Amino acid sequence: MKTTAHDAPETLLADGKRVRCDGGGGALGHPVVYYDMGAADDVECQYCGRRYVVRGSARARFLGLA
Repeated sequence: MKTTAHDAPETLLADGKRVRCDGGGGALGHPVVYYDMGAADDVECQYCGRRYVVRGSARARFLGLA
């Protein structure tokens, strides 16, 4: 995954529709959560606000991440 700055606290490119988030920062993060994007091309973590966007998707191109 590649880190880029956008309107979410942090936007990461994902290689697939299933992602795992722990907030980063080791002990300063949050509990590990898993997200399945389903029909969407992105998802935002309910704890830390990180956005995960599928690499090469229309959403990634719209955000200028392609």
